[in-house]
Amino acid sequence: MSEEGSRAETVDKAPTAQVQTKRGFSIIWVVPILALIIGGWLAYKAMSEKGPILTINFENAEGLVAGKTKVKYKDVEIGVVSVIDLLDDLSGVAITIEMHREFKPYMTENTSFWVVRARVAAGEVSGLGTLLSGAYIGCSPSDEGQAVKHFVGLEKPPVMTVGLPGRHFIIQSETLGSLDIGSTVQYRGIKVGQVVDYNFDEAAESILLKVFINAPFHEKVRTRSRFWNASGIDFTMDSSGIKMDTQSLVSILLGGMAFDTPPDAPAGEQAEESKTFQLYASHEESRELTYDLREYYLLYFNQRVRGLSPGAPVEIKGIQVGEVVSIELQYDQEQLNFRIPVLVMLEPE
Repeated sequence: MSEEGSRAETVDKAPTAQVQTKRGFSIIWVVPILALIIGGWLAYKAMSEKGPILTINFENAEGLVAGKTKVKYKDVEIGVVSVIDLLDDLSGVAITIEMHREFKPYMTENTSFWVVRARVAAGEVSGLGTLLSGAYIGCSPSDEGQAVKHFVGLEKPPVMTVGLPGRHFIIQSETLGSLDIGSTVQYRGIKVGQVVDYNFDEAAESILLKVFINAPFHEKVRTRSRFWNASGIDFTMDSSGIKMDTQSLVSILLGGMAFDTPPDAPAGEQAEESKTFQLYASHEESRELTYDLREYYLLYFNQRVRGLSPGAPVEIKGIQVGEVVSIELQYDQEQLNFRIPVLVMLEPE
């Protein structure tokens, strides 16, 4: 057999090679998969731990710095200011804050915010720490009401009475005078409470002051108790001589009110929460007797009434039984002369 034939026979008997493609897991994918898992876990952790994002409107952003100003409750940080923007109508500023996650249930419509700065009011100095650390946003959280994400900030820090033993009452007054948030409320010369808020009642055209009386003195407020303005000096002069009545010097200078129950009248039961009382101008006026029955009469005078003015007493044998309500001037076209109608109020009781 020739050499070429032998070689060809050997080639015919050689096995055919089989090529297989390996599709198993490659270790090169371990690093990106682990990076993806870790990144996803970190993103989920960040989202799950992120608290609510709120917006608060204030008149100005004095002392506030985005990324630095804190939101605090009882001096504990519960959030931080992230963005400060102007409102669309330029009437104020919109503060965006990021709250801690655990405070999410307390961000309701009854929650309030305000800016804490150094402040001197009603004889008390507060916020001195902000002179070094800068202003911060105070918070009064509440879990009552619907959850909201937009708030209107308070321009004046409220007086915190949440959780304190005592009771709130509403005092109605024609004018605010020297009274303000923080003004003291006294009982027989003892400071027992303070004014915590006030607003204007459109329907009654009067000022409504909200006061808080600390326990146990809130039990001294009875249904027939009377409050009076103690911000000045009561000065009266009558047949018995000159009388002067004052409260503490702090009340005279900074404003305040006092209350007591007249000893010559039934005290009544303890006043309930948010009961409304009238604010008298002075202690002397608060001690005057008041009656429920009133009758009005219109009197006509043809002579001069010089010296007569609204509030002047109507007397019978020297005893006051009423007062003048109003005085007008009318022209009688039939008689061709003037007459003066005077409206008086009598208390028959």
